[in-house]
Order: sequence, then structure tokens, then C-alpha cells
Amino acid sequence: MDTQSKRSGLVLGVLLIVFGVLALLDIYIDLGAWVWVAVLTIGGLAVYAVYAVDRTEKWMLIISYAMLAVAGLVSLLTLGVLQDAFVATYVLLAIALPFFVGFLFNRSNWGLLIPAYVLTVIGVMVPLIELGVLEDTLIATYIMLAIAIPFFVVYLLNTKNWWALIPGGILAVIGLGFLIAEASVEYIFAAGLIVAGILIVVRQFIRREERPQVEELTEEETQDE
Repeated sequence: MDTQSKRSGLVLGVLLIVFGVLALLDIYIDLGAWVWVAVLTIGGLAVYAVYAVDRTEKWMLIISYAMLAVAGLVSLLTLGVLQDAFVATYVLLAIALPFFVGFLFNRSNWGLLIPAYVLTVIGVMVPLIELGVLEDTLIATYIMLAIAIPFFVVYLLNTKNWWALIPGGILAVIGLGFLIAEASVEYIFAAGLIVAGILIVVRQFIRREERPQVEELTEEETQDE
């Protein structure tokens, strides 16, 4: 454990020195974005290599991911791939990704899905507003339906949680109300299809629970006879 701590401290110390030297050089010489990308990438991989040797110090994985994510951001900005609102989308999704990964490795940590979902919803909403897809009351519709979806998911995962349909249904109705206020037939038709699909899926889950009960009753009647 002491050896791992020394190794971690050595790597982080060297990285700080390298970043400090490059920061000083950048004052007098324009190093360019790609130099920083290279340093961040190499540094991130070096930190991960140290973490891979002994995975007890989880915080090193966070530092490694952060450095690689920043390197990716700088690269995309330099290439002109990310512009305007999409920068915020990249940052929000990059923050959300570790929460999704953490849940996949340990499904009992379902609480990680809450910040991950919120960040993803906002990350998708920002460019949609920038592109003009979401405007005026459609923004309110998007938000209401985005909040309603988790409640429907909770019910679908376990139909005993019928209470989830109450807040989910109220939020969905409010969202659809904003959609109707927009007076757009195309959107209303699409929303109707989605709601119909949800009802059909919910019905399938309910039927699966009803069938075993019917079969048990049939067997009991046969035995009585």
C-alpha cells in the first residue's frame, strides 16, 4: 500500500511539474493546442497505468478520466467539430458518463442514474434549443416529459409501484398541455403515438403478472374436481 502511495505521489508530482513548466513556456512561446492535447493524453494514460497496477486508489481513475476528457474537448475545439452549444453538451455528457459506468459495474448503486439522467437531459436540450428544434412552449414540454419518464420507468420495472404513475401521469399531461398550446398537429400526432406505445408496453407487463395467477386458479379448480 505504501509503495502504491509513493508511486501515485511520484506520478502526480511529475505531472504538476510538467504542467507548470509548460505553462511558463506558453507565456513566451505559443505551444499550440496540440501540445496540451498530447500532454493531457499522455498524463491521463500514465495515471491510469499506475491505477491499473493497484486499483485500491479509485481517485486516480477520476483524474485519469478528467485529463483524457479535457484532451478530447481541446482536440474537438481545435478541429472545429464542437461549436457553440455543443461544447456544453460535450461537457455535460462527459460528466454524466462516469455515473452511468459506475451503475453498470454495481447495479445496486441506482442513485448514480439520477445525476447521470439529469445531465444527459440538459446536455441534449441545450443543442436542441440552439438549433431551433425546441422553442417557446416546446421547451416546457420537453422538461415536463423528461421529468415524467423516470416515473414510468420505475413502474415498468416493477408494476407494484403503481404510485409512480400518478406523478408521471400528471407531468405527462402538463407536458402534453403545453404541446397542444403550441397548436402543432405534427407534434400532437407524434406525442399520441408515443403515449399509445407506452400504454401498450405497460399493458404487456400487466398481462405477464396476470397470467400466472390465472394458471394457478385453473390448477386449483382441477384438483378440487
